[in-house]
Amino acid sequence: MKKNILFIFLLFSALSTAQVGIGTPSPVEKLEVNGSVAVGQSVTIDPTAYVNNPAGFTILGTDPSSATVGGKVLSIETLYTPLIVQPYSISNIYRDDLNDVNLNIPTDKYFITIANFEAIPSAGNNGIYSPVANPDTNSNRGHFTIRVFPSGQNWHVNIGYPTLNTQNTTDRYTYNFDIIIYSKRFFKDLGTINVNFNGSNNASATAAPSGI
Repeated sequence: MKKNILFIFLLFSALSTAQVGIGTPSPVEKLEVNGSVAVGQSVTIDPTAYVNNPAGFTILGTDPSSATVGGKVLSIETLYTPLIVQPYSISNIYRDDLNDVNLNIPTDKYFITIANFEAIPSAGNNGIYSPVANPDTNSNRGHFTIRVFPSGQNWHVNIGYPTLNTQNTTDRYTYNFDIIIYSKRFFKDLGTINVNFNGSNNASATAAPSGI
């Protein structure tokens, strides 16, 4: 026990004055280990910032832009959380087509999906499902098309109702939706899988996605 206490004392004394290397002759950090490290009980980081409730759950990761040897370990803050939900409300849209809205969310850091879509006619408008506003499709109301797509360096959204005849109306609408933002630090985009049905109604992908 005395030897262990002496070792710990000497270790922390050395850490307070110079770099200590274990398995490396020229450490650049205060403590640098070249090899595996076994921890008997636990490791804590910055206990003064610890939040003792479910909201204080902390994920650790490495910062790829860090100049620290091997990558700096850090707690992941709001910018880097695996999943972000951002509600949007786009109001006073002319007729029914939201042709293009630039979300200013960079495509190199995130990919996105859209959820919880809601279309609300402005006060005094008939609404796109009303026979008055949409007489040509009384028996077939059609459907919305909702698309997120990259353009330039950012993600964009396109929402429309292609079967709706609004040429003689000046209605306005509000579209509410949530954008689900996935950080590319945690989620991998494997690219598009193309499947040719060859005029049939049944087909299978040629193979499972690569990388899973």
